Amino acid sequence: MMKVERGEIFSRALTGRCPNCGQFGMFKNWFRLHKRCPNCGMELEKEESGFYFGTTSIGYVLSIILVIIPVCILVVKDMLSMWVGVGIGIAGSIMLCTLLYPLMLSWVIMLYYVVQADELPINASEQ
Repeated sequence: MMKVERGEIFSRALTGRCPNCGQFGMFKNWFRLHKRCPNCGMELEKEESGFYFGTTSIGYVLSIILVIIPVCILVVKDMLSMWVGVGIGIAGSIMLCTLLYPLMLSWVIMLYYVVQADELPINASEQ
């Protein structure tokens, strides 16, 4: 039996908490994780690029769904000119990804540890 179940890992990540200890403090700043959790010491950067590559994929999908498609619909319906649509699409995508970056980073960490819950240090010590 694992000390931290997948559901708890999921809820911790949704609120930006460490998947291992559940405490806040994973983020060094808006765009960077600490190398280790300041509370439990769990390694947060798995590789040189770590979890950062996954945020790009999530950002692309969110930008397409929440910005690009709605703007394209407005352009096709002649509610926006093409160049205004391009400008809104670029600016909106950048703003969306910047504002949601820490959340996207938490989601990538969550996905990793939900799939491989036994790799959390607290769960690995149980085996």
